[in-house]
Amino acid sequence: MKEKKTKGYKCFKILLAAVTIIGMIVIALFPLENRNLVLRFLTDKGEFAYLETNVELANGDSCEYLFENINELEITEIQVFGRYKTICLKKMDVYSIATFVQDVTNGTMQLHEKSVDFSTTDDSLHIIMNNEFGDALYKLSATAILERILYMGTYLLLMIFVAFLSKLISELRFCKDKNYHGIIYETKKFFADIVNYGQYIIYAAKTDLQAEVANSYLNRLWWLLEPFFNMIVYVVVFGNMMGASVENYATFIFSALLMWNFFNKTVNYSVKLVRNNKEIISKVYVPKFVLLISNMVLNMFKLLFSLIVLVIMLFVFRIAVGINIVWVIPAYIMMILLAFGVGMIFLHFGVYVDDLSYAVGILLNMLMFLSGIFYEVMTTLPEPLNILMMCINPVAVFIDTMRNALLYNTMANLPLLGMWTAFSFVLCCIGVHIVYKNENGYVKVV
Repeated sequence: MKEKKTKGYKCFKILLAAVTIIGMIVIALFPLENRNLVLRFLTDKGEFAYLETNVELANGDSCEYLFENINELEITEIQVFGRYKTICLKKMDVYSIATFVQDVTNGTMQLHEKSVDFSTTDDSLHIIMNNEFGDALYKLSATAILERILYMGTYLLLMIFVAFLSKLISELRFCKDKNYHGIIYETKKFFADIVNYGQYIIYAAKTDLQAEVANSYLNRLWWLLEPFFNMIVYVVVFGNMMGASVENYATFIFSALLMWNFFNKTVNYSVKLVRNNKEIISKVYVPKFVLLISNMVLNMFKLLFSLIVLVIMLFVFRIAVGINIVWVIPAYIMMILLAFGVGMIFLHFGVYVDDLSYAVGILLNMLMFLSGIFYEVMTTLPEPLNILMMCINPVAVFIDTMRNALLYNTMANLPLLGMWTAFSFVLCCIGVHIVYKNENGYVKVV
């Protein structure tokens, strides 16, 4: 009877894997209708939104924009949105806008460093764009990379949930062993370990914090100076190339560096966690994730300390903070979940592969330059690489979401943020399962 149940569950897993693969292929190849586009004109008189339907763009209808009861207007940027109103597909700066303008009915256009100024003798301003502008919008309307990745990611999450649910049902119905390392057992053990070792986590984090500054003259001031001077170096190096196109470039970089440093330090530490703590692990049982969480608490405290500089910079550069700043919180939650999930997986493989630390170091260096820390992904990278990088790079998602909420008071990347937060949770579950299953053998290896 037990063999039949085992065979039945194996067949179900094979069927589920086949359905997942077929579904992903169907989503990748299924023809999607061209997007309707929404253009937001950012001006000195507020935001103006205009709809460009896929039919109009396919027919090559001229792109004309009427600003009623306005004689003078300063346009600083045009943002293009598709099906998702929180994901910007394209941003056009003042130089691009000036290039695309074909005519201003009974009016003139002047290009300045931060705006394109329009004026007219009529009662309303009428701007006509050239064919190149229409062609650029049509290509953007016909591109479906963003939608396909979101649909494939959502479908994959659904299949993972089905697999998780089937495993849970199987465990509840057929498993009588209370110590079986299944979903219920590991969930209970994880939260019980958090409670039981909570004091140790805080104590270990405090001890490491004190040890870091025990023999230094500047003490905890180093936690402020390190990211601050890194920011200065990057502003000097990249400022001439990208600083002109990004407002408040110093704050732009510094806010991203704080998040990146937390993620980078957590992942780097996790690779050699077991080897570096073999004296503790070989003498007394400590859940391995407790050591990782202790390090994350340490890094989080240093991050909070460094946020003092960020708050000061917001006041110095007079950056207006609005209600959308609350979206900084889910961005940080995703960052923490992703760091923990990736860290737990690297923790396991770092025990058996000594060279993994070198490979992870190289990968993290590459990831740093691909995540938009020093530039804005959507405006700097060419199409469709910018959309592709924003979709498949979770670090770029949480950094861009945080910066839009903090610096521009804008909700951004919400579907991507939700998708990658769910995937980060899945990585956490996988990492905890792998470590619980194999942690008794770590002592023999190290």
